[in-house]
Amino acid sequence: MKKIIYSLLFITALNSCEVFDFNLQEDPNQLSPNSANADFVLNEIQIQFAVVLYGFEDASKSVMRYITMNETYADATSPGILNSEWAGVYKIAENTKIIEGMADKNPDFRFHKGVANILKSYAMVTLTDYLGDIPYSQANNRLIPAPEADDDESIYNNLLVAIDTAIEDIENGEKLPLDDLFFDENNRASWIKVANSLKLKMLINMGDTQRVTALLNQDNLIDAANFDFTFRYSTAVEPDSRHPEFKDASYGTEDFSSYIGNYFIWLLKDSKPVSDPRLRYYIYRQIGIHPQDDTTGNFLRCEQGPVFDYCYVGDFYWGRDHGDNNSRPADGFKKATYGLYPIGGAFDENNFIPANHENLNDMGGAGILPILLSSYIHFLKAEAILSLGVTGDAWANVEAGIRASMNKVINFRPSTANSMFAANQTDIDNYVSIVSNEFNAASNEQRLDIVLREYYLSSFGNSIEAYNGYRRTGYPSNLQTPIQSENVPFPRTFSMPEDAVNRNASINQRPITTQVFWDTNPSGFID
Repeated sequence: MKKIIYSLLFITALNSCEVFDFNLQEDPNQLSPNSANADFVLNEIQIQFAVVLYGFEDASKSVMRYITMNETYADATSPGILNSEWAGVYKIAENTKIIEGMADKNPDFRFHKGVANILKSYAMVTLTDYLGDIPYSQANNRLIPAPEADDDESIYNNLLVAIDTAIEDIENGEKLPLDDLFFDENNRASWIKVANSLKLKMLINMGDTQRVTALLNQDNLIDAANFDFTFRYSTAVEPDSRHPEFKDASYGTEDFSSYIGNYFIWLLKDSKPVSDPRLRYYIYRQIGIHPQDDTTGNFLRCEQGPVFDYCYVGDFYWGRDHGDNNSRPADGFKKATYGLYPIGGAFDENNFIPANHENLNDMGGAGILPILLSSYIHFLKAEAILSLGVTGDAWANVEAGIRASMNKVINFRPSTANSMFAANQTDIDNYVSIVSNEFNAASNEQRLDIVLREYYLSSFGNSIEAYNGYRRTGYPSNLQTPIQSENVPFPRTFSMPEDAVNRNASINQRPITTQVFWDTNPSGFID
């Protein structure tokens, strides 16, 4: 696939709280709306969308225990956390307006318009899920310098209409974009499946049984790996197009500044009679020494602490407990780090060498951002069957979701199949059999817990799904609670971005206990 990146090109897009005067002299180094090329504009929207979605994933992965939160929930969701994501979403909205104007004048750009509106809707839904009420109807209007926040439920309803319109545009648009950064082929079918799958996410959040049923009956969702909605990174260093985590996970000159969460390691490694086949693909161990046996220093400062649930989970998986705010020793090139999937790192073959070692055969950062996968859709269907009473076979969807995730992960780099440590079909079958027995013996509520647990495991690399699912259901029920600062409540939303509060007199800060409209669970029901 040609992945031509026309970044740095472009219109100075608007923050939703800024006034833009088109009478000002135009910068000759920037394209104006009148001179912009629809393919370039859509290309910029696609790039900005990937940046924004990764930003949300990055913001919530410690809250959801994939990596260690070595601070409090208040710190992890503080007013500065989503500044870039806020600006990015409204840039996407502004650029989408430009494409809409082009399509109004030239129907050749109707497909472009549909794709742009799907991406805008996805980004806006995600911002709403993280913050609740945000500017929407008045946003990106240069005549309204302080747009007021809309009710989050009304934003959802408006976006559902916008998505339907986008589907119509894609169905009827004749000219395809010059470059599609997400799909190599079957572009029309792929984007319609993305749109419908986004609607499914939204309607399950809303608990709308009738519309979920109608959508499932249409049977036009992301249902196979070739329709998975992912953004693919490369090994290019100039400009740097590698997966963002690859650069921060000891594969370069910088050591891994965080820790893989001990709960997540335990869930993969020890929570079932067999280890999860994805373990060696998700996590890479840099050194085969027990932390306490490392002669260069005491790296396991938790061993004598009674508040720790895991401390050290064994087999050289150096992580940290959720909420451990102790100081960090100089162990960046020793502790466990991100592996092969999804960041394009290294497969763990008991290498036990630092991730930046010249002899380590990694993927050079050519990973993916897993935005919406067929495995996710299977888990959402299973949840809808159990919680909304939708007709269907819950276990069949759980099994399909597990297998789809396993197959994607273990085949992520086909050459790993030659390793003696590679997972195989028997490993997958054994895992599925264990979960099947557990599911069959469980009550309906326990089954929902199993669904969300397996969804959580499959969502590594996309904490957005885990964050929404946890607020929506309270599952997985055994997520580790913070070992310190337990009195800080779980963030039902993130703080409003400080840039938005400072620039827009219509926006005020809100507590992180504020709940989005679809989060109807009682306060304090999750930790």
